Formats: sequence, C-alpha cells, structure tokens
Amino acid sequence: MLCIACAMPGYPLCPVCSRGLIPAHDDAASGVFVGVPYAHTGTAARLVHNLKYRRSESAGRFLGAAMAARLPIGATVLVPVRRSMARRVAYGIDQAAFLSRVVSDLTAIPVADVLVPPLWWGKRAGAPRNARAPISFRAKGVVPDSAVLVDDVLTTGTTALSAGRAISPSRFSVLVATTAGTMRSGTEKVPNLGGDVATKRRVNADRSPTALPYSRLDSLLRARTVRTRSFEVAYREEHG
Repeated sequence: MLCIACAMPGYPLCPVCSRGLIPAHDDAASGVFVGVPYAHTGTAARLVHNLKYRRSESAGRFLGAAMAARLPIGATVLVPVRRSMARRVAYGIDQAAFLSRVVSDLTAIPVADVLVPPLWWGKRAGAPRNARAPISFRAKGVVPDSAVLVDDVLTTGTTALSAGRAISPSRFSVLVATTAGTMRSGTEKVPNLGGDVATKRRVNADRSPTALPYSRLDSLLRARTVRTRSFEVAYREEHG
C-alpha cells in the first residue's frame, strides 16, 4: 500500500510523512471557536492538495477523521463552506462537502447543505487579509444555533466569517482540517513566532521533523511520486 500523501510505500502514511504532520491548536476569536487538527504545512498541506486537486478520497477520509476529534461540544449541524461552482466543475470535487460527510459519518451530526457560493471568486491562497474581500454566500434554509462551518483550510477567516454572516445564527463554530493563520488578522503578529501569516508558514515548515527545507522536501516527494506513477504506467503496459 502506498502513502496517501507522497505515494511512497507505507499506508496510510509513510514514516517520513507521519513525522511531517504538525499538530495545531484550537483557537477562538470574536466569540467564534475554531477546531483544527493540523498546521497547514508539510504532510497536512499535501493531503489537502491531494483532496482538492487530485480528488483523493483517502486523503479526505484521513483529514476528516482528525477533524471529527475536534468537533465542538454541542454541535447541532455541519454546514459545508462550498467551493465555487467553477472550481467544482474544474476539479470534480467539493472538499468541504466531502469532509462534512466524513465527519458526519463518524459523529452522527447531520449535514445541512444550505450555503450557496458564488459561481467564482479569485484565488485567495497566500493573499493578505486586506486583499480578501468578503464572499457573497447566500443561505437557502434556516440554520440552528451551534452550527459548525466545515472547510479545508483557515488562513485569515474571511471566508468563514462571510459564510457565518450568510447563515446568520447567533452562535456558530468553525471546523477545518488545517490552519495557516488566524481569524484575527492575516497580517498581524503571530504570538511567540513573529511575522505575518506568510512568515508563520515558513517557520512551521522550518520546524518540520524531517529537518529538510520545505521546498526541498516537496521537490523530493514530487520526484518520488512521478517515479512511482511512471512505474505504474509501465506495469500496466506490460501486464495489462
């Protein structure tokens, strides 16, 4: 069995990728609880990428199981923060909806698919908070208090807060697979680390137990994945 992060031998994760998972801490800002198992770096970032852009359901189930353990007490319903229609069509998956189903299966908390996203919005990864305009979600149903918004990554919280305003309960929480920042601000200082969100990403990467710079590790894993895929293609041609 192959690693669901890098496609090297080892399941669900190879030893290198297992060591590359960096735990995150639950957070709270402006009365909003944020449950999150992993920092968005190393193995966790790769798992999110595999889910979003390669439709890896194995990666989604792994992340969803970790998210279920961080589900807020008293949660009434899971509300996926839907991907834009354009990206759902382009990549063939809605990662928030998939993660919501995994968490629901594990916790028996129902899913309320009530958030309607715009057809498209600009790429937001890596952008500072002042470049992230609120997203015009709309709700197509009534959502009870203690609803939990489910998404893959939280950086500045702009998307989550836009979704929260759309469903309009007096109390809601956020549950994500990884965090790359904080809901307070995308550019404010990060306690104990210093710098903005981009700096936090670099610091987390430098703290990876693999003792390799993230860019180098990422290049090595991509090369391994390419070699593995080449082997699979050759095997199919020879034995197919």
